[in-house]
Amino acid sequence: MSSYTIQKEQKAFAFDASIPPVLEIESGDTVTFETGDAAYERLSKGETVEAIGLENFNAVTGPVKVKGAEAGDVLKIKVVDVEVTRAWSVWLPDFGGLGKHTQKVEVKPILLKNERAYISNRLSVEIKPMIGCIGVAPAEGKGSTFMPAYPYGGNMDLREMSPGATLYLPIQVDGALLSMGDLHAAMGVAEPTWVSLEAAGSATLRITLEKNVKMKFPRLRVGTSTYCLGMADTLEKAHQAALDEAYNLLINERGLEPFDAYAFASAVVDMRLGGPATAIVMAVVPDF
Repeated sequence: MSSYTIQKEQKAFAFDASIPPVLEIESGDTVTFETGDAAYERLSKGETVEAIGLENFNAVTGPVKVKGAEAGDVLKIKVVDVEVTRAWSVWLPDFGGLGKHTQKVEVKPILLKNERAYISNRLSVEIKPMIGCIGVAPAEGKGSTFMPAYPYGGNMDLREMSPGATLYLPIQVDGALLSMGDLHAAMGVAEPTWVSLEAAGSATLRITLEKNVKMKFPRLRVGTSTYCLGMADTLEKAHQAALDEAYNLLINERGLEPFDAYAFASAVVDMRLGGPATAIVMAVVPDF
């Protein structure tokens, strides 16, 4: 198996099958995706969001073509490591749940030191790096790196996308064309303010092709649990979709009888929110 590095300059602003790949790999190879923070630096110097362009805030590195990948297959993506080198906190008027509490753009560089992110001299939080935006190219059209997120990935902002996690993405086009960006030094579950500690850095992923695996939505594997995603236009529908995925997992892959699957789900399955770009709910199914 081979290892590669893609520099932050090798970037795209959409998930799009027409974008030429910057790298072609074999199943099982490892790729380190570098990401930048130029948009936040520009914002800190007084440029407006409009002048910078929203697409520049969620640029993705890639795409990477996987040999042999076809629609109907799945990419298994192991998060080997995420490292952040610089971070920012950004407060924008009328953006996110707390945007109503400010009338001006506020941008603050965040000191990263000794595994802590320093919000102020008296306040710091643990650095917990994760990947906000990751996806493959759609079968038709272009997918935004900002919003919404899609059944093939995108700006999902899953707190769980940290080292040790494994993401499964349903492939839409030949080669898959995987791209990744939007690193965070720390982020609350479901990105409550729509902006977290936005970061530059790199993510190292081991990318494996799984042939003929039918999957409607992305799926995560974290520790001894499987996170079944549901996406829809409302949280209620996403909740139902995630629960249906969990039930199907218990029946079709774990071999439970219907009533046992129901009882197990009622006893131990947790429901958890994804990021705000789309209504995303995850049903967390522990092993047994």
